[in-house]
Amino acid sequence: MMGKLWMKAVGTCCCAVLLVCLLSAAAGAEPSRCPYDIHLSVMYNYLSDAERTLYDRLYDALWTGQGSVPVPAGVTKARAEWMLDYIYNEAPELCAYDRWASRVTTGSGGMTIIPVYKMPLREQERFIRETADKARRYAKLGEKKGLRTLHDDLSARFAYGSVDGEDTQLAYFALKNGKAVCNGYAQTFVMYAHFAGFTASYIDGKVYDDSGSYVGNHAWNIACADGRFFWLDPTWDDQGSRASHQWYDVDGSTMLKTHRPDPEYQPILSLTTVLPDRVTFTMHLDVNNGSGFSRGITDKIGQTVRLRSLASGEYYTPAMVIWNSSRRAVRVTVSCRLDGQWIRWNACEVQPDSNIAFRTNADQLRGGTGSHKIVWYCGGIRLGTFTWQVK
Repeated sequence: MMGKLWMKAVGTCCCAVLLVCLLSAAAGAEPSRCPYDIHLSVMYNYLSDAERTLYDRLYDALWTGQGSVPVPAGVTKARAEWMLDYIYNEAPELCAYDRWASRVTTGSGGMTIIPVYKMPLREQERFIRETADKARRYAKLGEKKGLRTLHDDLSARFAYGSVDGEDTQLAYFALKNGKAVCNGYAQTFVMYAHFAGFTASYIDGKVYDDSGSYVGNHAWNIACADGRFFWLDPTWDDQGSRASHQWYDVDGSTMLKTHRPDPEYQPILSLTTVLPDRVTFTMHLDVNNGSGFSRGITDKIGQTVRLRSLASGEYYTPAMVIWNSSRRAVRVTVSCRLDGQWIRWNACEVQPDSNIAFRTNADQLRGGTGSHKIVWYCGGIRLGTFTWQVK
């Protein structure tokens, strides 16, 4: 039988049209080598299409030790130069990459990034395996507790400072020596967060004291838990062996009084929640009869739903409904990763006091039994996960 929330969606259809968006699987341009969902990087979702293409190419190149990366049309030289910084800070697991020796060149064929490496790729591979293993601890705690524990662990792990002859801005050397400057704190936080499956990003900028006087350049983080964005500064919270929480879970307006991001990070300054106020979502599991939606089954969330095989030609298919109870239209871009396969929609507009149902007719579910998992995203940021088993 249908869950109550799905019945509510059908009931709403009587007074406001329930739009249904059907999607097909699309091959993503995400870096093929990235060991985590690249959309966990907040800033990645605010790059232009051409900039994302460059990031994807550069990530794979740095993973495999390539000597050149073509810069796609639509990326200026200034943005290509910034990308060298951005991937250095946002993906510090690529520790073989020598940011300070790498460069952007211009020739008759266009622009090219020439990466330089400071250590063997096998050491980078070892570091990535070690990072993934340690990140499991935080993943098991869930987003809210996991992010806070990670923040606190940095105070116990690091002493503020540098080591002569080594790049203590990079997470690799910070972890090796137990010493870090602000970049090392912020990089290590975002690296473990990504490997644990949490949404976060590194932020560069300038900091000021309470009187408004300039203090210096600095690095800190933004993260997202339970659909809500918050700011944190693990460096300023390091009070020795214990962590303060004065600069943890800070709202954007409070953070901006002392922490002012560089212009590149302007698109994320106003982030508060994944969905605007009065816009909510529900996840469902439906039945498809081979031609399309047949009936709704469940809206249970938070546990694996166990189901029986259906009649011949029928199969279970996941769905999500976005609700807009505000007085203005809201644009959303919904996508999902179903059993490891990306399925995405273009931006849709949800009208006031209305809703849109997103439903996939993925071929891999036809006649299938066994375990399945879908992760839903809005604007590239994870909303929730639904898992089910079919006997």
